Amino acid sequence: MKPRMGQGLGRATTPHSADTDMGETQIIGATSIDRNRELQRVEAALKRLERGQFGHCLYCGDRIDLERLQHDPAVESCDTCEED
Repeated sequence: MKPRMGQGLGRATTPHSADTDMGETQIIGATSIDRNRELQRVEAALKRLERGQFGHCLYCGDRIDLERLQHDPAVESCDTCEED
């Protein structure tokens, strides 16, 4: 006779193991940190906009190329400095 689901397995099985749960927790934590960093970058860009400094490199003061800003509006440096 073939054992029914949950019978004869020796122990209950779950779709997630403790290792999987720990890995998911780390991923969620990392994602949360990434979101916070991105939010900080955007808020800093908005402050630069308010001060009239948006689009200028924080390191050398030169203008940041429009193409670079279009790719990442929160970018902080020009092509030369590339500190981001």
